[in-house]
Amino acid sequence: MPRELPNPPTLGGPDEDLFGNEVADTTPVTPSKPRPVVNDMVAVMEVLGHAVDEFGYMLAGQSRRVMRKTDKDVMKPVPMWEANVVHQLIDSGQLTIGGTHFMRCGAVSGFAHSVLVPKPTRLQLSRWRTLKAPSTWTTRTA
Repeated sequence: MPRELPNPPTLGGPDEDLFGNEVADTTPVTPSKPRPVVNDMVAVMEVLGHAVDEFGYMLAGQSRRVMRKTDKDVMKPVPMWEANVVHQLIDSGQLTIGGTHFMRCGAVSGFAHSVLVPKPTRLQLSRWRTLKAPSTWTTRTA
């Protein structure tokens, strides 16, 4: 007679960390509609520039809302076009998701994942910056 295995822990419920503290569910929520594909090279270079030259980006909450770091532990929301570019770069492997940090946005505080820029992406950005932009590329106004 085969031995029955114990039931695995269910996803979606509270969990405990190493010290027995309750940890909220961190499984990402799937979006109800697909994000639009960004084919704007100026927007991609601008987002990568923010990620490399400034404090970078964070993914807050289960919905993975994109926020931009403005200080060591402070972040602010970004426009939808910028969030779409960040998610597209994460999905394509140009950006990666890092560790969890305690951040705040206004009066709200909580945990958010950092967005990391791998070395190959930084090198590609530096090559793109040295090239002259084609006349078909428009500059972003907003």
